[in-house]
Amino acid sequence: MPRIHRRQFLQSTSAAATAASCGVFSSTSAKAASDSPNSRPKIAVIGCGGQGTGDGYRALEFADMVAVCDVDSAHAERAKAGYTERIAEKGKAPQIDVHEDYRAIIDRDDIDAIVCGTVDHWHVKISAEALKSGKDAYCEKPLTLTVDEGRIISKVVEETGRTLQVGTQQRSDERFLKAVAVAHSGRLGEIKKVTVGINHNPFSKQLPIVEPPQTLNWDRWKGPTPDVPYRFLTNGKEGQKLVRNLGDGGIDASNCHREFRWWLEYSGGKMTDWGAHHVDIAQWIIDQNGPGQGPTTITPVMLETSVPFDERGNPTLDDRYNVPHRFTVHAQFPNGVLMEITSEGRNGILVEGTEGRIFVNRGTIAGKPIEDLETNPLPGDWLENLYLGELVGHMQNFFDCLASGAKPASDVWTHVSAINTCHLGNIALRLNRAIEWDAATQTIQEDAVADAMQSRPSRAGYEIEI
Repeated sequence: MPRIHRRQFLQSTSAAATAASCGVFSSTSAKAASDSPNSRPKIAVIGCGGQGTGDGYRALEFADMVAVCDVDSAHAERAKAGYTERIAEKGKAPQIDVHEDYRAIIDRDDIDAIVCGTVDHWHVKISAEALKSGKDAYCEKPLTLTVDEGRIISKVVEETGRTLQVGTQQRSDERFLKAVAVAHSGRLGEIKKVTVGINHNPFSKQLPIVEPPQTLNWDRWKGPTPDVPYRFLTNGKEGQKLVRNLGDGGIDASNCHREFRWWLEYSGGKMTDWGAHHVDIAQWIIDQNGPGQGPTTITPVMLETSVPFDERGNPTLDDRYNVPHRFTVHAQFPNGVLMEITSEGRNGILVEGTEGRIFVNRGTIAGKPIEDLETNPLPGDWLENLYLGELVGHMQNFFDCLASGAKPASDVWTHVSAINTCHLGNIALRLNRAIEWDAATQTIQEDAVADAMQSRPSRAGYEIEI
């Protein structure tokens, strides 16, 4: 049962009431709340790595931080120190508690919302438990580790009525929103193909088993995933030779912390990392981003991997990065659009229609239809037509929605539709065969092995309860 908390104060304001009645967010509600100490939500950050800690800094503008949690005490203490310093600069005396077990935060009645910045395999379990405890959640992307987790978290959001914002901040970036609006305006004609460039994954040779750092609770970091030893190889000449971290300059390699993304046990590589951003926008562009929407066929076109997969799609080696290194998949959508998701070429989204094409990424939006906006601009209400009232930062959008009850910019249903395409892409690559997908029933057709890969068993004691 949702509990009553200080959000009621915000909902009583005219700005919040107007936003709720219009179904869009107002840029004034969270800002107004941030100026009133009696109305600021109390929040906690769970997962204090680089992204989670950064999300917490952005949340400080709109809420009071009361706790941090991380299974690595070094991360938690570093985050606490940074937040304390930032809050003290504003003349306040913060009291931030430190927890190792996230359940201590879930059980607290004085916390209104959480920021979940953990590794991917903890996202759904922590967010679901937070929502069921009466808290709202801002969760980093990708929200899910498997297709089945998308069903779970969607059900929890529907049943609790709480707000869940996914950290796909491109939905609050004017470049990407403008690309969606231009495509929806018909200025590209009939869209035929969308190419999603998401970079290639690093690979490594064998990483030795070593003792985990004393600050790290390795067993709890693994959580629902298999019980495996900690692996680590330090940077240096040996590390440079054994590890291929493209663009990262040969950083330390491990199966933990920032390197978790290159292990299929914990993530999906660039397919679910950058794919969570770009496939999301691409499916929005082609109007295939709602419940029951998605591709019909996903076909592997190119695969280069340093770790072979067995007949059930499992990596055959467990001592090195195991995500596909280079890859291309084709996703065919029921409206006739072909989406190519590839590690090759430029990072971003290329949209090709019968009357024009555009390219967009975080630094660029280009193409003749974009140039034509100088003389033939989009209608003045184009943002509103994308269900947005006024463009604000992604974190502010989250707190605005807590005040108004409006749907957040990155809601669970559109995210699940897009991230499922990414999960299916990885399944097709790992099995090296095309798979047929029924988005309405969320089933893989006539392929029992592929269908079974929609879910994974959780380690005893870490099951997701719904």
